[in-house]
Amino acid sequence: MNRNLLRTLILGALVGTAAMLLPTDAQGQLRYQNRYTKADVSRIISKLENSSDTFRRDFDRAMDNSNLNGTSAEDRYNNNVRDYENSLDRLRREFDRNNSWWETRNDVSNVIREAQTVNNMMNSISFRRNLERQWNNMRNDLNTLADTYDLPGLNGGGWNGGGWGGGNGGWGGGQTSSPPSWARGTFYGNAPNGTQIILTIESNGRANANIGGSMTYGTYYRGTLMMNGNTSRVVQSGNGFRTISNMNGETIYYSRNNSGGGWGGGGSSVPSWAVGRFRGNSPQDGSRIFITIQSNGNVTVNIGGNMNYGNLNGSTLTINGATSTVYRNGSGIRTVSNSDGQTIKYSRY
Repeated sequence: MNRNLLRTLILGALVGTAAMLLPTDAQGQLRYQNRYTKADVSRIISKLENSSDTFRRDFDRAMDNSNLNGTSAEDRYNNNVRDYENSLDRLRREFDRNNSWWETRNDVSNVIREAQTVNNMMNSISFRRNLERQWNNMRNDLNTLADTYDLPGLNGGGWNGGGWGGGNGGWGGGQTSSPPSWARGTFYGNAPNGTQIILTIESNGRANANIGGSMTYGTYYRGTLMMNGNTSRVVQSGNGFRTISNMNGETIYYSRNNSGGGWGGGGSSVPSWAVGRFRGNSPQDGSRIFITIQSNGNVTVNIGGNMNYGNLNGSTLTINGATSTVYRNGSGIRTVSNSDGQTIKYSRY
């Protein structure tokens, strides 16, 4: 995987997600504008200020006690946390200066943007459970703040226009029911424009969809799938199901077997030593790269929390048109870019 590939994957995922989630009418009446008082919102911000102070202290201590101590990566990660905390300070100053709490919507948006960088970092690096618990609790509070201002939050939280936004990972108060066994799991389909959709419905009724690399979230309830305010009927079909839009009747078929659209055609003759989950580090900035290779050649790549897809055919790995040769490396693998020879070693986990 070469430098251009990494840059393309990361920027493409971020731009796609932003385009999908940003509200279309930022100047309209907020849902809670006449329900919440300034004091109500101030309490949410104060809680975040207090938790961010503790998180920054404990994060800095964790970096000092890690193998990243004294490296440029440690400086970069500490700066990410510092930028997030500074954005909260700016929000507090503007919030106290304005008479109306909703006038600081842009400042809240800036906080969420800085928090997203920290969230990507927390998803790509292993930390002690206490620090991860701190961030998970703070992420829930950030999503509550985002929802208050009608803004998308982290990991699908906040307000996504569909009524289930909230502080618990994005699903919030949407009704759910346990789907039948034939509708549980991960399924593959294609939108009318050909974009691959990877749809996962969990046993608790929560659902998420990767649409061309952008994530959106929803719920399953008694035969109905709700995503971004749109509802569709879910009907069993073969080894999967089809969804039928209640708005325009549009039908999309999903199967448990990937036909190759999102991965670029699937692979074949995958050696057994290359099947599994592997992790390595980017030569550019040291960020974690997680690769999952399936026995059918489908490949999933997680770079800083951004998901991308490709295929392994024999020893040739293809991601977004860029190819690398895969070699066995002990119990892991190494990839050598076919364009510039850049090598990345991955260990099995």
